[in-house]
Amino acid sequence: MSDATIIAAFAAARKSQSPLATLPEDTPPDLERAFRLQCGVTRELGWTQAGWKIGCTSERAQKALNAMGPFPGTVFANRVYRSGDFFPAVPQNKRVVEPEVCFTMAKGLPPRTGHYTLDEVMAAVAHVCVAVEVVNPRTPRGFGDAVPWFIVDGGLNEGIVLGEPRKQLSRADYAALTGEVTWNGRAMQGGAGANAMGGGDLALAWLANHLNGHGLGLAEGDIVTTGVITEFFQAEAGDTVEVAFQHLGRMTVRF
Repeated sequence: MSDATIIAAFAAARKSQSPLATLPEDTPPDLERAFRLQCGVTRELGWTQAGWKIGCTSERAQKALNAMGPFPGTVFANRVYRSGDFFPAVPQNKRVVEPEVCFTMAKGLPPRTGHYTLDEVMAAVAHVCVAVEVVNPRTPRGFGDAVPWFIVDGGLNEGIVLGEPRKQLSRADYAALTGEVTWNGRAMQGGAGANAMGGGDLALAWLANHLNGHGLGLAEGDIVTTGVITEFFQAEAGDTVEVAFQHLGRMTVRF
């Protein structure tokens, strides 16, 4: 099947909020092609991209999806919410809740020949916050499909809920910070910042260089959420989730 047909199918699924009935091809694309298709879906949708998510930065997430490592996904401006907001979702959506560390870029990191250092990446950050990414696969078997299709599907991002912006933390604090989450008042398993590739700062640097390797870059104002560090779970309509991250404060989201 042509790339254009695959792109159109995934864009239509995103717009209709209905999963694909079947996958466009029997064999998943390789990772390079999957990312090119993801970028094609973004263009086909015509939505304003607000930034990026990084999927499967933790061992727990990699085991859950049978992923070999992290992968990028898209975050769209029409699916960005703030703490306390109601997160709209149609009944068939999964609403998987993932508490994460999220950065906003003060300046862009455009594509270039050389690798970006961690210091260069962190110097480009405006602020950081606690966030909840909401994940929802639009593939026929949901989380049972192959990872390359998740990459085509925007990294499975459905939207993001942002807490209050805070000043950058010290480098050591990103790995050491602790996160807690409650679901309808019931405490779920917490976690540490190091669960996401050793820390949110390291995950952000990985994304900057991954994009750079594809002739892309981070833009001024981009938000980048760096992967779940606590337990993740599927919320239902009517649920309330509260998240507290050390140094970054608290936030809530209602479904």
